Amino acid sequence: MFPNYHSFSPCLTDLLGPLLLGLGLLILFPRDLRALRKCASVHVSTTVWLYVQLALLAIIVLCQLVYAAILGIRVRSWFDLRVMSTLVYITSLGAAGYVQYVEYFRARVPSGIVLFYWFLSVVTGFVRLYEHAQRQVWTQHETLFTSFLLGLLATVGELLVSACIPRQTSQYKSLNNGIDNSPEAEANIFSRLTFFYLTRLMNLGYKNCLIEEDLPDLPRDSQTDKTSEDFDVAWQTEKQAAVPSLYRALFSCFGVAYLIGVCFKLTGDVLAFMQPNLLRRLLLFVNLYNNDPLNEPIPLSGGIIIAFGMFACSFGQTMMQQQYLTRCFSTGLNIKTSLMSSIYRKSMFLSNGSRQSKSTGDIVNLMTVDVQRLQELSQSAQALWSGPFQIVLCLYNLHALLGNSMWAGVCVTLCTISLNGYIARKRRALQKVQMKVKDKRTRLTGEILASIKSIKLYGWEASFIDRVNAIRNDQELANLRKKGVYSAISNFVGSSGPFLVSCSTFAFFIWTAGRPLSTDIVFPALTLFNLLSSPLSQIPQVISKFAEASVSANRLRDFLLSSELQPDAVTHLDAAPESGQSVATITNGTFLWDEAGTHPPALKNISFDAKLGQLACIIGRVGTGKSALLQALLGDLHRECGNVTVRGHVAYCSQVPWIMNATVKENILFGKRFHADFYEKTVYACALVEDFRVLPDGDDTIVGEKGINLSGGQKARLALARAVYARADVYILDDPLSAVDQHVGRHLIDNVLGPNGLLATKTKIMATNAIAVLTLADSITMLRDGGIVETGLYSEILTRKDSEIYKLVDEFGTHRGQEEVLEETDNTDPLASDGELAGKFGVALRRASTASFKKPTLDDVSNRRSKQVKEHSEKGQVKLGVYKEYIKAANVSLVASFLVLVIASNSMSVGGNVWLKQWSDLNTRYGDNLDTGKYLGIYLFFGVTGAIVTLFYTLVLWIFCTIEAARKLHDRMLRHVIRSPMAFFDTTPLGRIINRFTADVNRVDEALARVFSSFVTNTCKVFFSIVVVSSANPAFVLLVVPIAFLYVYYQKFYLRTSRELKRLESVSRSPIYAHFQESLHGVSTIRAYSQVRRFNRTNEYHIDFNNKAYYPSMIARRWLAIRLEFLGSMIIFSTALLAMLAIASGRLSSGLVGLTMSYALQITQSLGAIVRTTVEVEISTVSVERILEYCKLPCEAPEVIENNRPQKNWPMNGAVEFHDYSTRYRPGLDLVLRDINLTIKPREKVGIVGRTGAGKSSLTLALFRMIEPVGGFISIDRVNTSKIGLRDLRQRLAIIPQDSQAVEGSVRENLDPGSRFSDDQLWHALELSHLKNHIASMDGQLLARVNEGGSNFSVGQRQLMSLARALLTSSKVLVLDEATAAVDVETDQIIQETIRKEFKDRTILTIAHRLNTIMDSDRIIALAAGRVVEFDTPQALLSNKNSMFYTLCSHGGLIE
Repeated sequence: MFPNYHSFSPCLTDLLGPLLLGLGLLILFPRDLRALRKCASVHVSTTVWLYVQLALLAIIVLCQLVYAAILGIRVRSWFDLRVMSTLVYITSLGAAGYVQYVEYFRARVPSGIVLFYWFLSVVTGFVRLYEHAQRQVWTQHETLFTSFLLGLLATVGELLVSACIPRQTSQYKSLNNGIDNSPEAEANIFSRLTFFYLTRLMNLGYKNCLIEEDLPDLPRDSQTDKTSEDFDVAWQTEKQAAVPSLYRALFSCFGVAYLIGVCFKLTGDVLAFMQPNLLRRLLLFVNLYNNDPLNEPIPLSGGIIIAFGMFACSFGQTMMQQQYLTRCFSTGLNIKTSLMSSIYRKSMFLSNGSRQSKSTGDIVNLMTVDVQRLQELSQSAQALWSGPFQIVLCLYNLHALLGNSMWAGVCVTLCTISLNGYIARKRRALQKVQMKVKDKRTRLTGEILASIKSIKLYGWEASFIDRVNAIRNDQELANLRKKGVYSAISNFVGSSGPFLVSCSTFAFFIWTAGRPLSTDIVFPALTLFNLLSSPLSQIPQVISKFAEASVSANRLRDFLLSSELQPDAVTHLDAAPESGQSVATITNGTFLWDEAGTHPPALKNISFDAKLGQLACIIGRVGTGKSALLQALLGDLHRECGNVTVRGHVAYCSQVPWIMNATVKENILFGKRFHADFYEKTVYACALVEDFRVLPDGDDTIVGEKGINLSGGQKARLALARAVYARADVYILDDPLSAVDQHVGRHLIDNVLGPNGLLATKTKIMATNAIAVLTLADSITMLRDGGIVETGLYSEILTRKDSEIYKLVDEFGTHRGQEEVLEETDNTDPLASDGELAGKFGVALRRASTASFKKPTLDDVSNRRSKQVKEHSEKGQVKLGVYKEYIKAANVSLVASFLVLVIASNSMSVGGNVWLKQWSDLNTRYGDNLDTGKYLGIYLFFGVTGAIVTLFYTLVLWIFCTIEAARKLHDRMLRHVIRSPMAFFDTTPLGRIINRFTADVNRVDEALARVFSSFVTNTCKVFFSIVVVSSANPAFVLLVVPIAFLYVYYQKFYLRTSRELKRLESVSRSPIYAHFQESLHGVSTIRAYSQVRRFNRTNEYHIDFNNKAYYPSMIARRWLAIRLEFLGSMIIFSTALLAMLAIASGRLSSGLVGLTMSYALQITQSLGAIVRTTVEVEISTVSVERILEYCKLPCEAPEVIENNRPQKNWPMNGAVEFHDYSTRYRPGLDLVLRDINLTIKPREKVGIVGRTGAGKSSLTLALFRMIEPVGGFISIDRVNTSKIGLRDLRQRLAIIPQDSQAVEGSVRENLDPGSRFSDDQLWHALELSHLKNHIASMDGQLLARVNEGGSNFSVGQRQLMSLARALLTSSKVLVLDEATAAVDVETDQIIQETIRKEFKDRTILTIAHRLNTIMDSDRIIALAAGRVVEFDTPQALLSNKNSMFYTLCSHGGLIE
């Protein structure tokens, strides 16, 4: 029987309310005072609102005093408990006022404790007002009531002023850089609970498309420098443990916030399980109302109070859930930022052995996939304890409801959990395989993109596409298909579990309880079973995520524990003060490529000494250890024994110049302060003055990724300028002269390296084979097989006729006296004016030809011509066409089948519940369990059938739709990217492309199907819920309309902002990976210049900038959820109220009330899930949109044109003709070749010369159609090359490109990826290119491993590999782009003989800066400004002293 409550007890309202509020504040307010004392004054001026607060507080105190006095007079005792509690409350008012006054000058936001104090004061005040109104206090004590009412109004005013009026901003705020300027930091407790502080950004995003400047600052605790520092301390401590655990380290950093989330989650779970009990009370009330034996009217207030309690529980649970999720997401973000920063910092110091085992693609996968999995786990890991806790709560409530019958459900639950554990183990094993295969694919894709120019020149696109697709389709997607099967089984278990639990429990209840299964038992039990389905379905998912995250955590742990470079490999001392002192020494040093010693030593028992002011040159043949010696001085090799000492700061030029994707000026300064005078001296000394004149923006020109927009010589001089500008003490130079022209090399020697150069007083250690610089060397060291065979001063060597160095200089170079004569005959420096060539010097042993300059793309945001194009980002709603494309890729009929099966599954669920309603109504009416077998069997049928249908639709979704769409989208994107013209790669950072193949592909593979399935199933649930509730109570339809309007409004309001935030987050993610990959390529240079800290900061900036879009996106979900779930709570309240009205008219049975309320309780979660998954679907579809963008990239001409294929033996003769040929690199840029008319005869040997930017490399690129003509055409043997397929053209021509590139794989895959040649043919080519002995000595020989970028081969060996490729191609046309630029002079002689012998019957086009290699050519082409200015025999051109060729030879020292 429900008692009829009309009012609260006066004792309760007047005693407990003020007493508890007062004591609570008095206990807690010292905490606020301690915190305020630690805060510095914020220097704000007083405003009127401060005085309003104080005035309202005074009114409240006065009213309370009056109230206490009247109450004391009434009861005739000042020690009455009600009077005492009022006095305690008055004391607390004083404490609250003091806190408010102090915090006004010291805090940016009002105290949360005081705000809650005012809020609870208002709530208790209205409860007391209700009690006073019930007793009509004003009729007896008008003054008492008036003082109370006035005090209540003042309290409401105090709450509104404290919570709603923004604080005055300090005038010194902008001077405090350490202050937290995030919106969250300035939000009060109510704003934080409702996420109101994000409303400004939501409004902005709703009205306009968000841009980068609109993004708010990150909270201080989520900024990368803070999180990474905290994690670094924890990880250093954890590394001391016997078995370091990444989880422990992360928990010690971020565990406190996570545990606060535990408290919120615990409270929310308890509130969730109060709902079934309230529902049972409501159904008991309905049964009592409908079956009142005394026929006395029962007031509806009891049911209304229960309805209000259900609303309060629902909304309270929402508040707790959103705060819990906020903590989890923030923790996940902190984990991500700290790990990404740690991975970057670790990568800067990886040892060679660790680096070889972990390619750039592997490390990028750690940052993208593995870190993401740990972040996702942090958001759901609490289900590991919350799930069992909810199950225990559920079973406890079921036991109270059903007695011991619930143990049947426990047994089924245990079986379900055991089965899910087995499935999770299987999925974990599959996830390990998945990550390895993903790494393999990403690594290969990165290698292809890095070597795309060579791949296109050789016409290998199809072969490499097949290699990637073999990994993608046969391994990665095949494994993903297996994961899909286990996901389907897991979903089947999750959906059938609650039905089996309910069936078994109801069956045992009927069998053992001896009472009817009535409505007040069935529907609370069903609600509990629905609540049970959540942890039962979550636990396997979380276990699966935990399994996947464990694999990732182990991978990350192994990486963070990887061996680093020896910290003591080099002893660094202060700079040497006096000339002649040793500056860089190696004593009895033996150095290994890796600490494990799996390879032969790089250097064996060497001793080396370079003194202050000396130029020490290191020479030797290809692969003898020249670069290794320099790496040993830098500390990049593992020191097995011996000592290395370097005194002072180091500057380093690598053999392959490392250029940042920045301006020329930023590359030279490299983090140093700009000094105008020395900068100009550096630019002049490094022969960059003329380059600055031709660069589109001078030294503000952006050079592109890896300096793509610069020639090889320009990159070498830019790297040298960086070293010179650093003004270091020790200069370690790895053949900086090999890529420059002879006259430029002379200039560099005179102005940088020589006795009168800028570095004359510095120690210079240079690996080189340029004989000209040897004549200036103070000491020369010759290496062979990793050991020093000879060393000495230049003057001493000239006296030793048996010296190997002497023989080298005598055969290939000129003596110092001759050099001096050359200097005297030409003592002007034409480089200083109009780009005239300067004097002569000896023959360079290693030289790369200069590529033509490519102008960067115009940028419409800035006037800078060289600015790179920003990554494209769509605006507004994701286009319907994107969804259509994805559904089309997934197979329309299969997607339709999936939708039908989802509807069928939900229909089965509704059918089962309606059937139970029918059965329980009969049992309630007749007081017995009727037709148990029939009703229970049919209910079981509904449940099992629904579970089977769930299994089928999950299989359809994962096995067919998802896999098919993922395969098609990746294949299309890969083909279009690889077949894009070179202009695309010139203007697009590789990190941006890799981002599409990692993060976006991963989202399409695994996230999109999951959120799409969740969206569809939740939509069906809401639809069926509305149908059920409306059919039972048609008046509910009237409430659906306004609630639906608000729902749609909030959804659109949120979607616009969320969509733009996601796009900004996607676009800002690419620079992280671009900068990371760039840093990995230049890690030796970064370490040598001691710039690691600066690059770490840059990385942190990129991560923070990305998080500035991600963090508000995360909070926006909470902003939306709390508003939508409030609407859901209103639905619960409205449904209960309508039910009360309906039973008053006799239209509803308790069964229908139970059915409608159980579905109303589901709507809250389902509504939030719909909007959340709607956003997630759109966010995930942004990845599809980004993939489709690359699927629509313009491709090069077709590889094969079937109706216009050349003959199989084409070209037969090798006649090459240019017909009025003109071309440019990209539309809108200037022509690089203009009106070229050339006729090259069959088997003619033609040399091509010209200055930087003349168009030499452009001519060869045009021949291979790497750039297409804008006028005219090229013909080979009278075949117009513009009308045949690119594969037919490129595979019929042979080239040795200037960039010697190799990709990870085997030697055979690098020589012949299409498997067109036999092993004998490969060995013959290797023999002719002088690589046979080296390859034969490697493990596996032709199948020997080539590391990423060919890093286990020297630059010279990679150049020889390019020669071997040319030897394999039996083409009548061969292009040599300085084929022997990177080999020593002895090997060069042998190879030149090989070329003359093996290619004697071919047409050869040779681009040369080392002019002696083309002096025996049949004819010479001289280019200037993209035009042919000379084309004749060498003899004819040399006879004309006004010819360009004569000038070049004269300055090159080839003629006297």
